Amino acid sequence: MSEPFATFLMPIYALLSWLGLIFYGQTGRYILPVAVVGWIWAAINVARTKRLDLGIVTFFFVIVAALCERKFGFTNGVKLGLSVSSILVAGNYSLVLFFWKQIRKDLAKAKSQLWLSIFWWYCLSGTIFWLVAIVRTWMRGTKLNTK
Repeated sequence: MSEPFATFLMPIYALLSWLGLIFYGQTGRYILPVAVVGWIWAAINVARTKRLDLGIVTFFFVIVAALCERKFGFTNGVKLGLSVSSILVAGNYSLVLFFWKQIRKDLAKAKSQLWLSIFWWYCLSGTIFWLVAIVRTWMRGTKLNTK
C-alpha cells in the first residue's frame, strides 16, 4: 500500500513546530504559525471527511489568543488565553492517546500500520508540544527566561 503524502506531513509539521518552540519559545512567535497550520489541516480534514475535527475549534482559540497578543501585547489576559487555549489543543491531541485502542481498531481498516504508528507518535508529540508551550508561555517575561 502506497502511503499518502499527508502521512509524512505529520512528522514534518511536528518537527517544524518543535524547532519553532526551541528557537522562538522565549518570544512566543512560533505559536501563531503552528496554530494556523493546525487549523488549516483540521479544516481540510473536516472538508474531506465531513466529520468534526476538534482541532478546528481548539486551534481557533490559540489563533485568537495569539492575534490578541499581537494587538495588545503580552498582557496577563493574553497569557491566560494562550495557556487555556494551548491546554485545549493538548487535550485534543491526548484524546487520541486515551482512546487509542478503539481508534486504532477503526482506522486499521483504511490505514496502514506505518500510518497508524506515525499518527500515534504525532499525537504524543503534539500533546507534549502544547504542554511545553504552556510552560514556555508562563515563563515568558521571567528572569528564568532571559539568557
